[in-house]
Amino acid sequence: MALPDEKTVDTRYWRFCAWMGPLFVAVFYYCWGVLGHNFPPFTPDTPASEVAGWFRENANGARLGMVVAMTFAPAYGVWGYSLAKVLEQVDGKDTILVQLARVGAAWTTITVLIPSSFWLTAAFRPEALPDWMIQMLYDMAWLLIDLAYAVTSVQLFALGVGFLGDKRTTPLIPKWLAWYGIWVGFMFILECVMPYFRNGAFARSGILNFWIEFLIWMAWVPVLTGYVLKAIGRIERGE
Repeated sequence: MALPDEKTVDTRYWRFCAWMGPLFVAVFYYCWGVLGHNFPPFTPDTPASEVAGWFRENANGARLGMVVAMTFAPAYGVWGYSLAKVLEQVDGKDTILVQLARVGAAWTTITVLIPSSFWLTAAFRPEALPDWMIQMLYDMAWLLIDLAYAVTSVQLFALGVGFLGDKRTTPLIPKWLAWYGIWVGFMFILECVMPYFRNGAFARSGILNFWIEFLIWMAWVPVLTGYVLKAIGRIERGE
């Protein structure tokens, strides 16, 4: 299916930008998750002394993790822009869905940067901070990164709806993957109950609010990237 507005598309750098998604997930998992003790996180009912003790004993690792996580956070936004360029080949240049896909990716980048700065603050001089303050910074970061889910849902919904409108015999992005993204966006709504639970499935470390919510999103990124890379090749061939 040929493009409606132009015969050729300049796809320079699209692949490079698309690979930023899996890179972001890998760096985010290790630096934010492992080095920052967020994968899995402390349970909300963990005593402040235990949280503070961990930051004092692992301050250098936590600082390194958050610094690198913040440095690579823009990779998500770069990845999101490559998706938007592919979406343009389906929905048209600068349509509302394309613009929402872009801003959703940009907003998500910010919701990674700000909470990471809170964790970094907790690790900056933990020996000088009281236990309750370190716990508060840890809680603030989790409340923001979880409850800001809606900005990522904007991107998920825009991409999902846009790719469902592909009229090609073989869509650039499979319809099942478009629906999967929409489903992930709706599943994030479960984060709204997180502030009301300090243990169990709905707590920030629980099976639903952490293991399911984070993993289905983190799986979506590399899977979608694989199909986007294939789609770029098809766009270059004019399919």
